[in-house]
Amino acid sequence: MLTRSNFLTTFVAASAIVLAGCGGGNASSPAPSASVPAPPPAGDVTLASVSTPLDGSTNLGTAQWAAGSTSTGGNGLSTGGVNCLTNESYHIHAHLTILRDGAALMIPAQIGLQGCAYELHTHDGSGIIHIETNTSKQFTLGQFFAVWGQPLSDTNVAGITGQPISVYLTDDKTLTKYTGQLSDIPLTAHRDVTIVIGTVAKQIASYAWGATL
Repeated sequence: MLTRSNFLTTFVAASAIVLAGCGGGNASSPAPSASVPAPPPAGDVTLASVSTPLDGSTNLGTAQWAAGSTSTGGNGLSTGGVNCLTNESYHIHAHLTILRDGAALMIPAQIGLQGCAYELHTHDGSGIIHIETNTSKQFTLGQFFAVWGQPLSDTNVAGITGQPISVYLTDDKTLTKYTGQLSDIPLTAHRDVTIVIGTVAKQIASYAWGATL
């Protein structure tokens, strides 16, 4: 004998089978969420296990370029969107390394200190880029090279041409390979930009920032 309770149970089960056959069972399934792509890995290139201290007093690399900006760089006028420094209410540091066939080339001292002190400049040959402005601003590596007065592209780094170029970024001890336009690389606090020219190094220097930087 089919009781009312048995009838309801049978009806609910049959309805579920019909809905499943029509695809109704997936109607409330959540759509897959979009994931943020991870930065490209650095491949076989790794960070050195021992960090090189950055204290703003040690020249790093072999001299390749003359000190200061070139005649086409910053000489007192706004250059590449970088202005003369008015005050340093905002002061952070980034770091630039240029390797040619595995050997470091020293980033010149006194870049951006001709005619005036620019918002982007260097004091020494450590590769530390001082970013000093009256308010928080975002600068790029291309702007630093504009103040320096040197070319920067995927075929020409400060006059060095005819060799393959690859770029790596180190942020908080995390190394990634950069694949965009070199001139667009943001200069963020304690970021190290390593430009590799020629032979690809198997190891990228790791840096330890000084307490005052």
